[in-house]
Amino acid sequence: MHTNEIAELFRSKGLKATPQRIAVYKFLCENPVHPDVETVYKKVVEDNPSFSKTTVYNCLDALTESGLLTPVKIDADKIRYDADTDFHGHFYCEKCNRIFDFKCDSVADGDIDGFEINHRDVYYSGICSHCKNN
Repeated sequence: MHTNEIAELFRSKGLKATPQRIAVYKFLCENPVHPDVETVYKKVVEDNPSFSKTTVYNCLDALTESGLLTPVKIDADKIRYDADTDFHGHFYCEKCNRIFDFKCDSVADGDIDGFEINHRDVYYSGICSHCKNN
């Protein structure tokens, strides 16, 4: 995704398109590995040495609040981030600690027994096929 496209997307969400937010979002779009804040910081600071970890935290918070990122809380130790905000599931490998996306059908698009749905998560954990075969 190009910088101009990201800036336009931010504007459509009412989010100011700062260079810091653009750099963080672009990294997450180009690296769908569900990184935590430390990983995001280490990568974006390579090209932007003036970024602080606080700046990255603030960017991630703003992008999450605007609906452009999904926090993935499958790993008990860390919050990871996903730029793919379409409904999908996550599989956490307990051996290599990687998170994999998988398609899944929504249980319901509306109310379940009169409840209002604000957030949906589908998480599985176990051993991925690569680790299982090694």
